[in-house]
Amino acid sequence: MMAGVMDWEERLSELRKLTDSDFCAVAIYAASERQIRWVAASGYTNEKFRYMVNRPGQGIAGDVIRIGRTVQKTCLSDEQRRDSDYMMLAEHLIVSAATPIQREHNETAGILLMGRRKGEIYGVSELTQLESAAEHFWEETKRQQL
Repeated sequence: MMAGVMDWEERLSELRKLTDSDFCAVAIYAASERQIRWVAASGYTNEKFRYMVNRPGQGIAGDVIRIGRTVQKTCLSDEQRRDSDYMMLAEHLIVSAATPIQREHNETAGILLMGRRKGEIYGVSELTQLESAAEHFWEETKRQQL
């Protein structure tokens, strides 16, 4: 495992605790390939996230890429999750929130996601913590030059 991924997992674990989340993950967006690849997570129940590749417009991560801002989603049943978001299905998430990790000039470099396996939606302070963490992830990404 790369040292950078280990650092990210520690940061994701901190965010998970701060926001009372069950799951947090970070993805890198390759605009030239139009692919979103999940690279690190905390609180996962299986390792399916490592093999997931999303496209813009697909799932909550794709929604973030498409609209360029924080998105929150609730799916109450497996059928809803299957139809709308494979990450939520794989991790049994009922509520998730995701935000872009921005490069200079508002170009999206990745996605930071947090989720809960219970139905409590995220409040303003938790969404603010998510957005703040996304800023720190971009600084970390620049240092690691991924």
